[in-house]
Amino acid sequence: MNSESDTNEPVKPTGTPGLGRKILLAVGASVIVISGLVGAIIGGNGAAVVSESAILGTALTIPTSPVAMALYGMAVATLVLGTLFGLVELASRLEDAEGPEERT
Repeated sequence: MNSESDTNEPVKPTGTPGLGRKILLAVGASVIVISGLVGAIIGGNGAAVVSESAILGTALTIPTSPVAMALYGMAVATLVLGTLFGLVELASRLEDAEGPEERT
């Protein structure tokens, strides 16, 4: 039985270079915008009940207003996604540094 995996020829990558990065950036930007919108809605509704909100149960508080909550939501989403995308980039570079002969 002959299959493509039985050959010793290197496999040529298919697809468009950089497309995955563009897709991840578009998804990340969308998540950040949605976080801002949700924060504005929560801030608008929560301002009538509570004037300030504690961040993660700490002594640090932010005003419960649409603008403050939108900015907070966008900042947290940016921090989390930036960290995750950075780790993906690091893993990709480490994998590329191994070389094809070491991957099995």
